[in-house]
Amino acid sequence: MTILSNSIKRIFRKRTNILFMLVIPILMNLFLISAATKDVKYNLGILDQDSTPFTKELVSKMQEKYNVTLLTPSDDVKGLIVNKKLDIAFTFQSGFTADMLEGKDVAAISYALEASNVARPVQVYVSSYISSAKQIATSAKGNEDVFYKGLEAYNKNAFAVEYKSFSTGVSEKDVNNAVTSLGYIAFGMLFLISFSTSLILEDKLTGVYDRITATPLTRSSYFSQHMLASFLVAAIQVLLLISSLPKLVDISYGSTSNQQLEVIAVCLALALACVAIGVAISRFSKSALMASSLTALINIPMLMLGGCFWPREIMPDFMQRISDFMPTTWFLQAGETVLYGKGLNAAIPELSYLIGFAALLLIVTFAFKSEKVR
Repeated sequence: MTILSNSIKRIFRKRTNILFMLVIPILMNLFLISAATKDVKYNLGILDQDSTPFTKELVSKMQEKYNVTLLTPSDDVKGLIVNKKLDIAFTFQSGFTADMLEGKDVAAISYALEASNVARPVQVYVSSYISSAKQIATSAKGNEDVFYKGLEAYNKNAFAVEYKSFSTGVSEKDVNNAVTSLGYIAFGMLFLISFSTSLILEDKLTGVYDRITATPLTRSSYFSQHMLASFLVAAIQVLLLISSLPKLVDISYGSTSNQQLEVIAVCLALALACVAIGVAISRFSKSALMASSLTALINIPMLMLGGCFWPREIMPDFMQRISDFMPTTWFLQAGETVLYGKGLNAAIPELSYLIGFAALLLIVTFAFKSEKVR
């Protein structure tokens, strides 16, 4: 097993391999999760000319969620918006609540840059709250006491929607974050294994492979040990990332140890496909430049189309159909399946595609003799 141990040493000797193995996937996941969980604080301006318990309650709720500046009639609202001191401003005119109680179609006057939709979530929040209040006012039939009692009950029982699996209670947001994280892990695996399997090409370029073929070591043993070394390195990478990332960022690869093992198994299935791709590139490349070019040409589109950098749903339909044939797509679909608690059995089709793809690519790779490199 001399080739195996020597290959592993050569892989870890290169600093770039460590970079793609751990540093880049961890940094990308740190950025991803921090950006996904960070609450956006909008800068709001509010001019409350009505000053009723209803408008005061609404202003109080917005102060809890956003950075609110209370304006006066003398403030240059448009100037504050144009100079980006405020993202959006609202005015509640005098008589706003009284008109609403009378059944009139009222709305807060808003000011925002026409070409920008940065504060659109705030507009949706305010219009939704006012719309609910108008329904309560209609039910109250102009009775102010009944209206405020209904509004109080609404505020107490308002709820946030969270999608969960009925079978496991898993949050959809948590699963989406974990699947996106797996996409960045796939990025690290593809490039690391492409670099590690390039040792085969390096041996050919330096004449080491020719000297090895003159020894009792068989050709099949040489290649199998190289592939095993790459697979073991990928396994180390997966274990380190799956165990360390939940400690660094707010992410989970399963609520149980069994579920985490299933995620690791899915990653190892992708590792097999990555090894096959790397070996194929090394076998058919005539130079290091050609190998690096093919690596970028194959890996980057595969990552993009497979949904590793963004959801597949945002792509045009014809691109989604192409991505159906990408190993990265099968990997993320299998990962999503096990993260929802459905088990490895439910992911057998995707895992079979990955293993079959690796086997077929290796058969094609070794069915043809590669030209001698120099």
